[in-house]
Amino acid sequence: MYLRALSLTNFRNYASQTVEATPGVVLLLGENAQGKTNVLEAISLLATGRADRAEGDADYIAWSTRDETQPFARVMGTAVRGDGEVTVELTVVGREGARGLVASKRFKVNGVAKRGTDAAGQITAVLFTTNDMELVRGSPGMRRRYLDVMLTQADHRYGRTLSRYNKVITQRNALLKRIQEGDGKRDELDYWDEEMAREATGIAQARAAAVAELAVHAAAGHARLSGERERFEVAYAPRFAEGWKAERIADAAAEEAEAALLEKLRANRSRDIAAGVTLSGPHRDDLSMTLGGEPAASFASRGQQRTAALSLRLAEARLLYARSGEKPVLLLDDVLSELDASRRASVLAAFDVDQAGIPSPDPDRFDAGFRKSATVYEIVAGVATRAT
Repeated sequence: MYLRALSLTNFRNYASQTVEATPGVVLLLGENAQGKTNVLEAISLLATGRADRAEGDADYIAWSTRDETQPFARVMGTAVRGDGEVTVELTVVGREGARGLVASKRFKVNGVAKRGTDAAGQITAVLFTTNDMELVRGSPGMRRRYLDVMLTQADHRYGRTLSRYNKVITQRNALLKRIQEGDGKRDELDYWDEEMAREATGIAQARAAAVAELAVHAAAGHARLSGERERFEVAYAPRFAEGWKAERIADAAAEEAEAALLEKLRANRSRDIAAGVTLSGPHRDDLSMTLGGEPAASFASRGQQRTAALSLRLAEARLLYARSGEKPVLLLDDVLSELDASRRASVLAAFDVDQAGIPSPDPDRFDAGFRKSATVYEIVAGVATRAT
């Protein structure tokens, strides 16, 4: 898969811009704060429906348009896949709220309105940023998000299940608070426990199967990137029913797993009520990562963490390829800046994709042969000009 065209309207610092590309490397050259990363963010948004840099959807709308009656931003991308072309369009529409501008997202696939969970994965992409080292050393929430974004691209059903699960958890937690305060009854939890167990089982089984695949790819990728010097292991760490480890969750019948979690929820009601939150379930899952048998978060150096994070993204790309039959677009935000030419080539070869987008403030980091083989855009203040 490769992105043939990307159009931006009122998106971040782009007023109106179209970027066209072919398979291979697309170099985005320009000083810092000119809009290079915004291009990668736009592609990631089309692929996943979400991005990490925005606190809210309104952040995507260009500041220069916010005084208009109905400010908006639009991103549209056309990708070439094995089965033909697909066009995904995202429109972010703003309105004035009590605390400033708020916005909502609307998706279309080939001109037809779609839910975000159904638009995700039509174009697949893997985005690596320097912040990805937090996947190794950061909070469990970041690792859960990593799994969720990947699986939402890989399987539309997962995105819908996750959406339902999050709503159930919100309702169950609100009821726990009411019971804690004397405004609700314990038996009201029966309905929400059953709903939660059903949706949680779908999420946990999808994650368990995916992490089993990831572990194989991540270990192999890390071995290549580290020159076979270290052993990198990734494992799913679920907060499910007692005695239910990753392998059992992956292999069990859905009804059996659902019944086990339901039993745990009922047994732990008093504890949940005392806490005012749900203490078990996929919203508390984690990924375990070790280097040479030691916890990577505690013992890995900065360089080792970078390599581990790259290995995870490499594994993600391979999983998406295995699930869809299409190699995802690779987006490397300032990842190669600390690498020499040979290591850069090794990283790109390890990902084995049809197209890679690489921003850089320094064209001298790439030799003349590399630049000549790439599609090169020079970006200044939200204007991208193709180099000749």
